[in-house]
Amino acid sequence: MVDDRTIVETSYMLYVKHGIKSVSVDEIAAMLGISKKTLYVHIRSRDELLQLVIDYSLTQFIAGLRKLLEPEEHVFRKLGHLYSYIIKINRKVNPSFLPDLKKVNIGHFRRIQDFRNDQLFSFVKSIMEQGVQEGLFRPDLDLKLVYLNQISKIDGGVLKGSPGYNQTLFSDSIYKLIINDLIGMTTLKGHQEFEKQYDELLHLIDGYSQCNFQKTK
Repeated sequence: MVDDRTIVETSYMLYVKHGIKSVSVDEIAAMLGISKKTLYVHIRSRDELLQLVIDYSLTQFIAGLRKLLEPEEHVFRKLGHLYSYIIKINRKVNPSFLPDLKKVNIGHFRRIQDFRNDQLFSFVKSIMEQGVQEGLFRPDLDLKLVYLNQISKIDGGVLKGSPGYNQTLFSDSIYKLIINDLIGMTTLKGHQEFEKQYDELLHLIDGYSQCNFQKTK
């Protein structure tokens, strides 16, 4: 028997793969093997379904991130794990997902934007502040600006629709750009430690060997 969680998980999978506007409630019901009428016994409206899907996606994202980040792990590895995780999640999402959500329900879209600007930023900020305290990063950094710069790279909105765009290749390249950015934020002590860990950091993103990307000096 289909329960609410199965409906939300299936809807999330379809929306992420195909985009929101490309998936109808009828298609979700068909995927679940139930009628549209039965689906609406569990979910009152498409808007409520979208709200539950957003709740589910954000909860899953945070749970995965917290599981990934070990408290005792080195600052550089924490940042590498964090950004590779964000990129891997982004790689799985249809480029039309957020634009569709913005058109369908601006409130749900703003929830995701608020999440990125507040909760996700807090993860990055806490790790960067740890790096400053340990003498690895310069104390004069504008951490919000650093974060927004890195996230804008990951979004890559301009390139996603361009001819010849390759999601995996682009994602791997962006990860390496972010990793190379970090070295420009380090102190002398941080630079020396970064050099020791650089090759290991590159292995945190799948497919890293597909990109011919050299470290900046």
